[in-house]
Formats: sequence, C-alpha cells, structure tokens
Amino acid sequence: MRTRYCILASGSRGNSIFLEANDTRFLIDVGLSAKQIELRLKSRGVEPSSIDAIVLTHAHRDHVHGVGTFAQRHKVPVIGHPDTLDSITNLLKIGQEVLPKVDAFEFGGVRFKPFRVPHDCDPTHGYLIETATKTFGICTDLGYVTGTVQEHICRANILLLESNHDPEMLNNGKYPWDLKQRIAGRFGHLSNQNAGELLYDIFGTQLDHIILGHLSDENNTPELALKTVLRHVGDQYRSRFTVMVQKTVSDMFTA
Repeated sequence: MRTRYCILASGSRGNSIFLEANDTRFLIDVGLSAKQIELRLKSRGVEPSSIDAIVLTHAHRDHVHGVGTFAQRHKVPVIGHPDTLDSITNLLKIGQEVLPKVDAFEFGGVRFKPFRVPHDCDPTHGYLIETATKTFGICTDLGYVTGTVQEHICRANILLLESNHDPEMLNNGKYPWDLKQRIAGRFGHLSNQNAGELLYDIFGTQLDHIILGHLSDENNTPELALKTVLRHVGDQYRSRFTVMVQKTVSDMFTA
C-alpha cells in the first residue's frame, strides 16, 4: 500500500499536513480556515470529504484555527491529547466526535506515537507515524531538542522538522525584545542551526526525505535555512530536502 503526503501549510500563520496510508486519510492540524484547507486539498486532487480523521499536535491557533468547522462539515473525528481537546472546546461544535489519546494509538491501520516537545503550549506533541511502507516524523514547535525527541525522530524515513529562524536575523529584526526572547527561548522555536545539529546527529541512510518547515517570514529565508542545515549534514544530500514557505502547498509525495 502506498503512502502519500503533502504539506498544505507550514508557518506561523497556519499549519496542516495531509497524510494517506493504508487507505486512510488524515489531516495533522488544521491551522487555516476550513475553506482554505478545502481549496488546498482540492488543488492536490483530494476531496475534503474523504478525510477520515484529524490529529492535533497542540492548541495554538496556527494549528487549530479551522478544526471545528472542517470537522463538523465533513463529519471527521478529532484526535488529540485530552488537555489539547479541552483547550479548544470553544472551536468544536456541539456533538463533535473527539477521541482523547494520551499514549500511542492506531487508527485505520496507521500507528501514531506521540512524544512531548518543549513549547509554550502545554502539552505540545510531535508524532512518529508508522505506515505499512514508511515511518513519518513530525517535529515542529519546540524550543530545544530533548533526548525523547531525538529517540523518536531518529527512526523516521520522512521527517518534517522545524527550521524557524536565523539567530542573527532574529536579533537584528524588528520584533520586540520579549518576543525575540520567547522565540529563541527553551519553549520557543528551533533555529536553523538547531535543526542542522539535530540532523547531523540522526542522519543516516534511513532518512529519505527531510522537509524543513515552520520558517519565519521575518527572520529566515528558505535559502538560508537550507544552506545552514546542509553545512551540518553535507551538500551531497541536498536532493533529500524540501523547504516549505507559508504561502505554498507542497507537491504530493509518494513513498
């Protein structure tokens, strides 16, 4: 059975991932309006009504903005940590099916292994997703790399990894000092250098495709993110990388 995936949005103004495996279709996060998610799915040949479940990483607006409307419109269950689901009750419609999950779970023959990441929305989770053909890792919105993070994502064949900012651009940019501290802090976002160091530690033949995501529009560029990461892992691996920017939808990849 094939695995297909597409990054519908990645950045501080909205995040969503489409994943199809074992004939089951998921959205991981719905951080844009339901209408935008529907348009982006259709642009890649996916009918919104074919989504089987929504899985949430955390409750920040750029990950849950359209979840209630999309879930109600297409009769889709919402899966997440109980505390995450409790945090978004104002977004969910009356009677909405929710599936609270604390530990690893299986849906439609796809196994999800959540792991905690340090971010200023508690709890925030990454996921290791095991399909019949590949293992998919999602790791964004974290201030630093823990042993738990590294232990999980080192098993991924396909990895969406945060590469949020360049420290020099952040320091010299127009953001207020408290926001700069939040972004660069231990519960903020990974820098390009952080991402490169992590990839250097886990890089191996099993890692087929790395997607750099959650790039800041103000404090990063796609070229700088990729250049910094390749400085750690080697330019010979350039073809394994895709870099996402906020306004674009990725290709539909098959693994």
